[in-house]
Amino acid sequence: MSISPVPGQGHPDGLTTTPSPATGAPQAHHAGHAPQAIPHPQPPQSPHPPQTPAAGAGALLGLRSAIILMLGVLVGTGTGVLTYLAQHDAATAVLAGGAAFAGAVLFFHTIIAA
Repeated sequence: MSISPVPGQGHPDGLTTTPSPATGAPQAHHAGHAPQAIPHPQPPQSPHPPQTPAAGAGALLGLRSAIILMLGVLVGTGTGVLTYLAQHDAATAVLAGGAAFAGAVLFFHTIIAA
């Protein structure tokens, strides 16, 4: 397939050449079809929106850690109170509450997505 050297002159294959507006170099295209625009490169798109610093960016704990510890405290407190009401022994209630707190933190750390 050859391109005719004279712009606008027809060719048996239906190809014609026109000068490129940007470079002046001839471009081949089929008769009756306009030349296609060159696509501009797009920056890569990530599936997540860009992260902006949160208002509490300098916070001591992240949201996930705070929720896990809060749930652990609630479970430990509830266990300690119920144990004290059943045994009427403060030492047993504190030990049961501490063990429940540790178990709850490990449990919630496992099931709450990172």
